[in-house]
Amino acid sequence: MSDRFEDLTHLVYEASLDNSLWPELISELAEEVHRARDSRYLESPEAVEAETRGLENLSRHVRRAFSISERMVVLQEREAYLSSVLNSFAFGGALLNEDGQVVMANRALYDVMPMPALQGQDMQVYLPKSGEDRLLSQCAQEANRTGRALEFKSREDGAADLMVLPREEAARIGFPAIAANVVISSGQQSHMGVAHIAKVHGLTRREAEVLSHMGQAYDLREVARRMGISYESVRTYLKRVYEKTQTKSRSELAAVLARSPLTAVRAHGDSAGAAFQVRNRITLRDGRQHEYFAIGPEDGSPVLAFDALSGVTIDMIGYPERCHDLMTEAGVRLICPCRPGSFRSDFVVMQSLRDFASDVRELLNHLQIAQAGVLSVSFGSGSALAVTHALQDRISKAVLSSAAYPFYRHENWRELDQFYHMSCIQGRHWPSMLRQVIPFLVRSILQNRDRYFDRYCKRSRSEDDIRILSHPVIRRRTAEMLALRTASGTDGIVEENLLNAQGWDFDPSDIHTPVEVFQGPDDNVAPVQGAELLVRHLGNAELHVLQGKGHYHHIENWPWLAARAAGKDMAPGALGYDIPAF
Repeated sequence: MSDRFEDLTHLVYEASLDNSLWPELISELAEEVHRARDSRYLESPEAVEAETRGLENLSRHVRRAFSISERMVVLQEREAYLSSVLNSFAFGGALLNEDGQVVMANRALYDVMPMPALQGQDMQVYLPKSGEDRLLSQCAQEANRTGRALEFKSREDGAADLMVLPREEAARIGFPAIAANVVISSGQQSHMGVAHIAKVHGLTRREAEVLSHMGQAYDLREVARRMGISYESVRTYLKRVYEKTQTKSRSELAAVLARSPLTAVRAHGDSAGAAFQVRNRITLRDGRQHEYFAIGPEDGSPVLAFDALSGVTIDMIGYPERCHDLMTEAGVRLICPCRPGSFRSDFVVMQSLRDFASDVRELLNHLQIAQAGVLSVSFGSGSALAVTHALQDRISKAVLSSAAYPFYRHENWRELDQFYHMSCIQGRHWPSMLRQVIPFLVRSILQNRDRYFDRYCKRSRSEDDIRILSHPVIRRRTAEMLALRTASGTDGIVEENLLNAQGWDFDPSDIHTPVEVFQGPDDNVAPVQGAELLVRHLGNAELHVLQGKGHYHHIENWPWLAARAAGKDMAPGALGYDIPAF
């Protein structure tokens, strides 16, 4: 026994030095929990006492390892930010922490922001649109609260044009999503601005080069000399730039260029995501902010989507136009209520999965929806059925894909994925450990996404899952969406996992709403046998086994699943989601 605990302790500290080992550690901890549970029935009282002491000692080592890993990761991330992100930009950039203070900045920003701010102290800035002074930390908080960038100057008479970006906007243009906010400065001649204008207006390489030189106030003969071409050629290129940018003079062209690179950020307000108004928020009666995503025609049949805990299955944030077109074809208005603590929904401690039902009822009332269908994927099935149980007067039908049922115990749990190990073994028998593990698993996925997916694919027996999870876009967007989902912390994911793991506190047989369950026989996260048990307990439910499918089939199947949740008689596979090429 001592050798076993010694080996586990070594693995704990190895994982503290290499975050990619956390999935392996989770499996080993699950094994130990299972062994400890069996020993209470099979071994002597002395052996049980020794096992208990071993687990307690292991818990202390895990907490210590977490602390070591946290400190090391922070140092690694700081170095990574500075070397690979900030100094790669030609314009000024700074990363802010959760308190709105500058924790690091690149060289280009030192020319436009006061030294105290760059040393991690708060600073007062001037907002030209409102004409007021405000602390930079307050600007950062407002940007995150509204989800919109906020323009400011370092002082009222300052020439610098700066902007503080909310976390998700900063992540969209290449900054690490873990940074609470980012400050950028346009500078005087921005390569990013030239590149953006060239892309928007279709400038050729030579035309973009002329534009870049014009931004530096050179006369045409000097531009010709620097480019190594004739004066007449420069005039021709400049004329084409005027035509493509719909400007008539160098002063107008300079004005267009001066707005960059912030133009690229402002332009996002006119992007497909903003045009479809995917991200929305309401204020609940208790004052909390509740975010929800919506896509599809306004007059479409409403369906509430309860996504997987990573929040990546229905990527209406990353590909809104594609999702909108599919829902238009299906005649569905898809609405995704963000659970407490996820994305920009305020966190609140829940005693039951049913507690979320009151938020959903307020959302339905706000949207003036009398009844809606429900679609859930993976571990979102717990929240979906809890809401259906509490709001049976408002839910017309529920469709569950790859449903996870916590009361099912697989006969050979070791062959299943780590998410089953976490939910059905650690979460049920060692919840305090699960509470510590989840934040590090999230970080492991964000930092080592390819290793994480490669490990899953190696263990999976589903060729369909392997094909889907080997797609680079799915790997990239899973990490990006998980970063956005946990932008305000991991408390929401932790609490929902624990409530799921401890077993639902409602009786599925009380749900009279019709339910359809679609499950793959090769699912090694939520086995099909668990879905069979859930259907028996629900009563008014039907199971559909999708041959050749594993756990992640919904990444391509969610459009027709949503249509069925809306009550439409759409055959499986009739309307699918083609994963984008990039």
